[in-house]
Amino acid sequence: MYLSHPTPYARGLAGRVERERVRTVIRLAAVRPGDAVLEVGCESGTLLAAVPPCRRLVGVDISARALADARARFERATRAVELYQVDAERGLPFARGEFDVVICSEVLEHVRDPVATLAHIRGIATAETRIVVSIPIEGPKVWVKKVLDRLGLLDRLLPGIEKGQSEWHAHALSPETLDELVSGSFVYEGVRGVWGLHFVALLHAK
Repeated sequence: MYLSHPTPYARGLAGRVERERVRTVIRLAAVRPGDAVLEVGCESGTLLAAVPPCRRLVGVDISARALADARARFERATRAVELYQVDAERGLPFARGEFDVVICSEVLEHVRDPVATLAHIRGIATAETRIVVSIPIEGPKVWVKKVLDRLGLLDRLLPGIEKGQSEWHAHALSPETLDELVSGSFVYEGVRGVWGLHFVALLHAK
């Protein structure tokens, strides 16, 4: 996916939505200087680079190419980061309580088994760990794209975006489906919407 359709989008309306999503995730994460922060599915490090200065910054992703781009990004910024190639569906190579903040942003819709991915996140979290999850709200996004396409504005306002549901999304998620995925394992501490197109939740492990 990363090689043929790299994300996040940087241009047009999609770029504005993306930047607001990143800001929303960072606000809910409330990172402090003494925190250790992990992003699960960090891709090329766009969101990870937006994390405020902290004690330890770690990113994992399944794509070696994405991690290489993330490493180059942090080298240019002369900022320390740890990057590991990991399939989060199969496990996370960290100890319970190792991180104060765990971010999983726009990942669950891509994995075959989002329940397993969340279970692995829960496995390294304590009740004090701040877990921030964001998902695309698929229904409204597809509707907006269809309307813009009929008006001939899709390519102008959302350059490079697919007309329907992303071909790389294994699941069409919504706040309701996220609630089903986290039920029994996590509790909500806060939620935010991003233009009605994304849903961001601050969770704690039960």
